[in-house]
Amino acid sequence: MPRNVEEEGERGHDTLHGPEGVRPVLPVETLREAVESYAPYLQASGEMHDPIFGEPTQYGTPYHALCNAVLAREDSGERRSAYADRAVRGLGAALDHVSGPGLPPTASGFDGATGAVSRSNHRDFFWPPILKTFLILRDLGIDGAEGFAGRISGVDIEASFAQRPPSNWAAVWLSGEWLRLREGLSPFSTGRLDLWLDTFFETHILAGQGLYQEPGHPNSYDLFTRYHLADMLMEGYDGRRREDLERLMRTGLRRSLGVQLSDGSLASAHRSTGQTWTLGAECAFFTHASNYFRERDPELAGRAEEAAYRALSSFRRWQREGPYSPVENRLPPGHRVGYERYTADGHYANLAAAFLAVAVSNGLNRHFTEPPGGREASFLLEHDPTCRAVLHNGIYSMHFNASPAPDYDAFGIVDLTFGPGRFLQLVSSAKHLDSGRFLNPGMASSSGAELALIGRMEGGLTPPRLELRARGRGSPYRYHFAARVETEGVYVEEATPGLEEPKSLLIPYLRDPGTGTVTQARMEAGRVLLVHGPEEVEISYSAPVRRVVHLTGSLQSRRGLCGLLRIEFRDKSQSISYRIRAVR
Repeated sequence: MPRNVEEEGERGHDTLHGPEGVRPVLPVETLREAVESYAPYLQASGEMHDPIFGEPTQYGTPYHALCNAVLAREDSGERRSAYADRAVRGLGAALDHVSGPGLPPTASGFDGATGAVSRSNHRDFFWPPILKTFLILRDLGIDGAEGFAGRISGVDIEASFAQRPPSNWAAVWLSGEWLRLREGLSPFSTGRLDLWLDTFFETHILAGQGLYQEPGHPNSYDLFTRYHLADMLMEGYDGRRREDLERLMRTGLRRSLGVQLSDGSLASAHRSTGQTWTLGAECAFFTHASNYFRERDPELAGRAEEAAYRALSSFRRWQREGPYSPVENRLPPGHRVGYERYTADGHYANLAAAFLAVAVSNGLNRHFTEPPGGREASFLLEHDPTCRAVLHNGIYSMHFNASPAPDYDAFGIVDLTFGPGRFLQLVSSAKHLDSGRFLNPGMASSSGAELALIGRMEGGLTPPRLELRARGRGSPYRYHFAARVETEGVYVEEATPGLEEPKSLLIPYLRDPGTGTVTQARMEAGRVLLVHGPEEVEISYSAPVRRVVHLTGSLQSRRGLCGLLRIEFRDKSQSISYRIRAVR
């Protein structure tokens, strides 16, 4: 009989958003649910207040206004006027803030230890939602909408906005400024916008790799920046850099398809991964790409559309009781699990919803059920500057980071996913709160030394596989890693050639994502089972086991509170091998 080492019972499983029995819905219904969850925090002035801090945070106001404008356009019934009224009030409040650079900035930094708030200028982010909201309201013929044109034309963006190209912030306001110019409301010319775009392409965009660079190479802000440049292209930009934007659309789509995991989320790497706005941004970017390639490359357009609905699957999972979550877990916002220092519900959740609103506006509108999860075998292997690999096959995706950011990730398998519609995924490095150490699934290091890549990673497609060598700092022994992603699971072998010693396998796992269900760990001969409601993941191995140590506290990942299994093998060896698969 299996031995249950988790004494807590289940508290019930979320069936509405689980893998079975999900009713088909339109994406706009998912958008409406997220937007309505913030309606209690919308002030008469049009400002959006954060549910925790009770004041505007960063740029929540204009993005909530955009969501309501889209809902007004999508709803031909009695609710249209209410959505339009919210959008008008929000647009007015957003323009008040952008037009007055001397006004106090909104709350922008949040100390997770003490709750202290800091402030800085985030007006850069207001510009696209202001322009998009205005254009929707004007096209709907909403009373007073035309009156906003004069206010928009009078904004001095160089006085109001904090950053300049090639900052990702500047890509945001630049996409908004293109809309202002297109509508004849800007003092600038297309040639001036071209000069701003030049800076991006000269220093920070690796067009051949489809990658926008900033310190740490976060997957989040690569996507974020490329989305805003893609939005310029799809909104009719016709300047000198159009061919560069068209090339980036193709190479960037290739990268975005590669770094999207099988559950629809973005592979973890550096900051802001695990924020739900990345899921909304995937919906928006992939929808733009699908539209762009519909006539040019129908097969690629279909892959982009499929990826948009895969991202929507992940987006839907994080609707909490109450306000939609800005992070990929459903724990209460006061826990701040998965939150960055700049994360707050009022702006990041509304940013996520606004990206989804853009996708809905551009054609993400068919009835939706959970995607089947099967993907063709593929892999993305990046050397300089990211040193990452993402492998896909069927329901499985594996992301290996060989050059992690010290404050965010650990060397090794950072993400392992088992398809859409599930909560039990091994996503993001788990952080031990007392020591600050980050842990991934894999062989425990006897020395504790950080591993560094030696040479190049090698990969193949049939099946997707990865091999690499590394060395712990100061160690005379090399570390070898080999993995292959089959349709029936992920097979891994790790070794320290020449170093024969008792080996241990660490499995940090998601224990509590805030859904009301706690993962249980069960031991059987040759395997460990992780059970989360109807979901079950197996870690199997053939070597004899001396003992299994199970820890259930002091660990958390971007997905929630974590546990840790330490599987200690009995005999000395130079290597270990194991398989991880979804049983159900």
